[in-house]
Amino acid sequence: MNTVNKVALVTGAGVRVGNVIARRLADSGASVAVHYRNSEDEARGFAAEINAAGGRADTFRAELTDRSQAETLIPAVIDRFGSLDILVNSASVFRDRWLEQTDDADWDENFAVNVTAPFVLSRAMARHLDGKPGKIISLTDWKTTRPKRFAYGVSKAALGGLTRSLAAALAPSIQVNEVALGAILLPVTAAPDEDAALSEKLASRTPLGRLGTPEEVAQVVMTLIENDYITGETIYVDGGQRLSRT
Repeated sequence: MNTVNKVALVTGAGVRVGNVIARRLADSGASVAVHYRNSEDEARGFAAEINAAGGRADTFRAELTDRSQAETLIPAVIDRFGSLDILVNSASVFRDRWLEQTDDADWDENFAVNVTAPFVLSRAMARHLDGKPGKIISLTDWKTTRPKRFAYGVSKAALGGLTRSLAAALAPSIQVNEVALGAILLPVTAAPDEDAALSEKLASRTPLGRLGTPEEVAQVVMTLIENDYITGETIYVDGGQRLSRT
């Protein structure tokens, strides 16, 4: 798919990896719907920057734990831009909680943001396209069996299953893929004085010996958008971390 004059919605696009993906899409000629939950200042500043440079961007707030808000997001984007061709599910819940710490609220929040929202958004987009070409990319994780982040890992595994099921159900018009991330950015919960030690620890577990970058993730997302003969696939951007036993 040529992204020039296409419309892309990136969830969680105010900050971090989602923001870099949104920037790459804007730079490639797409109009960008910048979804955010709490990062209003960052999202609005980013959209203003894109518009000042001659692109098209607008911000959309939605609390994805609230299904009713997720259901209004796609219509709002279409009302603003007139269409929707690309969906990138980047928004995510990520926190340290073992099984015994995982209560119903934590479980429900992870599944609402990491699984239900991508389902609701993908279904609404497919209904809008009604057989016309489209792209759906979801960001998952290289490792879904995570006892320390129990609900997160299970929900990301479910998102991978959703990706493959959507790929089969929406073929041939819409290609659906996932990008499974390794160590890209440090968790937002990491204390500043722990950053260097944590970076070194994560890098030591990665065959390529370093953390990845959001730009490297965005590059893979763009490849999947531009290639029309890949669907139902998982592309790992993990520096080979899944190959390591450590």
